Amino acid sequence: MSHDGEAGERQAVYVMVEAVESVPCEGCIRTTRRELLRGEHLSIDQLTIMGQGEAEDYGPSPTGRLWYVVEGEAALREKAEGPPVSMGSLIVVPAGFHWGPELYILSDRLTVLDIAPRARNRETGLSPAEPASVVRVVRPEDVPPYRPAGHFETTNRCLYIDEAVEVIEGTIEAGGGAQRHFHRDHEQVLYILETPSPMLIYYPKGTPHGTPGGVSSRLKLLVIYSPPLGESQNTMME
Repeated sequence: MSHDGEAGERQAVYVMVEAVESVPCEGCIRTTRRELLRGEHLSIDQLTIMGQGEAEDYGPSPTGRLWYVVEGEAALREKAEGPPVSMGSLIVVPAGFHWGPELYILSDRLTVLDIAPRARNRETGLSPAEPASVVRVVRPEDVPPYRPAGHFETTNRCLYIDEAVEVIEGTIEAGGGAQRHFHRDHEQVLYILETPSPMLIYYPKGTPHGTPGGVSSRLKLLVIYSPPLGESQNTMME
């Protein structure tokens, strides 16, 4: 974390999700996509699958990708007896996995954030013919909370981290927030959760941000870093 005075002139980008055009995914009938961000390292879309039953066939994932569930419930076919994949769950899809038919939608609609490092396939050397593992689910309640450095009245849970991306679910209590700062070598994305008007905020590398006066009401959000910041590795655990 660096102080504001050292930052460059880059500005934050604010995206009102509902204002982004929703278009059918290629080759799909029930799945639509909103293109929210094409950053330096990250690609983030919102996908909505309508109707219960087996998800559509999206083909093999060309990169490792993460689906964060914003709305609805689903199940992985091989884990049908376990708890459903519900709001707040993170579905981890390895590169090359032909996984659409493995997902069964339990609600009338399923909305997810589709998070993909833009160059991950080249970095890892994985090809569509060489999947790394099976699809798995990370649930926030199974992850230990921590208090991030430089923040106050904030509780985070690191849902996923690898060499390309870090995904964190955070809660800021009223009056809490972060000191004003910037990340010289990391781009950062915030996605505001549990609001009727969801918003994505993108901070390119070197963009100052923070809430020195504190937030006016409780705020829940998804925080994404690329490259990973390793925020949870140098903090106070709850």
